[in-house]
Amino acid sequence: MLYLVIFVSIPVFVAPTGDSLFRSAMLRVLLVCCTGGLMLGAATYLDKRSINEFGLEIDRRWVIDAIVGLAIGGAIPAVATVLGFAGGWMTVDELGYTPTVAYLQDVGLAVVITMGIAIVEELVFRGYVLTNALEGLNLHRIPQPSTIATAWGASALLFAVSHPAPALINGFHFLSAGLLLGLAYLLSGQIGLPIGIHAGFNFVSTYVFPTAADPSVAVLSLTVHGPSWLIGRTGLIQTGLQLPAALVILAYIWWRAGDLGISPAIESKLLNES
Repeated sequence: MLYLVIFVSIPVFVAPTGDSLFRSAMLRVLLVCCTGGLMLGAATYLDKRSINEFGLEIDRRWVIDAIVGLAIGGAIPAVATVLGFAGGWMTVDELGYTPTVAYLQDVGLAVVITMGIAIVEELVFRGYVLTNALEGLNLHRIPQPSTIATAWGASALLFAVSHPAPALINGFHFLSAGLLLGLAYLLSGQIGLPIGIHAGFNFVSTYVFPTAADPSVAVLSLTVHGPSWLIGRTGLIQTGLQLPAALVILAYIWWRAGDLGISPAIESKLLNES
């Protein structure tokens, strides 16, 4: 609830000067700082633990997970764009890339925006909500797989509810995205992988191949001819591509750890609460 108050209040009470891209970037930086402080306070006074236990045990593997996540997340809208061209649902108007200092500054601001919102939402919905749901639902009379599935679904549902969805297909997209990001957290035990997936998807779908707008950072200026429920940023194609993305996550975890299963870091939380 406090996070929602912060999320809604910052744009209302704080208005950084500058163009819209710069203001958005500064608001994201402020949101990261405020949410980080909120999580630190919650960890210290409510959870009585280190904030690192919210998936922030940052090391070399954590960074590699984040980089791999960027590739996985960015591939979803990139493949959707290729399918859009193949199906005749979108065409290229012009190449938006212009190698100027102003363009590179805009790219930097776009990176700040996408990374900022990814860090905040993964810290809240996966690091805090999913972790506490796993522990809170870990009752002796409930089998552990049921505990994990319920916590996983609850965090994904809360993630979906927090995103406006004008149509059912849009809501289903956010729900499936919450499940995908939750899967990445449960298997890796850290929020590096889901942060990368979240940021990669947002950056490519919003600033590289935008289907709903044409920001100054866009690499390609696209015209969409197909229906938004099919080819849009939260349409059926990009939602469906989350399934192969989940398979890639499973393959990566298997390659990294040598087997598949809930991360030992997650299992330890369940054991501690037993």
